[in-house]
Amino acid sequence: MAEEEHDVKWILTISLILFFAFEGAFFYFQPRSYVLFSFWWFVDFINLLFIILTVTFSTLNKVGFGDRELTYELTVYSFIISMGLIFASSLRLLPFGF
Repeated sequence: MAEEEHDVKWILTISLILFFAFEGAFFYFQPRSYVLFSFWWFVDFINLLFIILTVTFSTLNKVGFGDRELTYELTVYSFIISMGLIFASSLRLLPFGF
């Protein structure tokens, strides 16, 4: 049975684009109220951290540093979490009070 080749090139590309987009939006559109840290601020901050983790793990996988299978799994899981957080952060646009 042939071993599958796991390639994280597309995950790395999408995560880098998301990193620069979220970093710009996160720091450009600061909260304008006296409450600096709201729930959505934390969701965006954690999402930015997971995008950084995704970029880090996928880069480690591409250069072959450490166990390739472990870095591949960590890349995929952190990418899935960051996509879920992007979906959760889009819920604030709904009209029923999130």
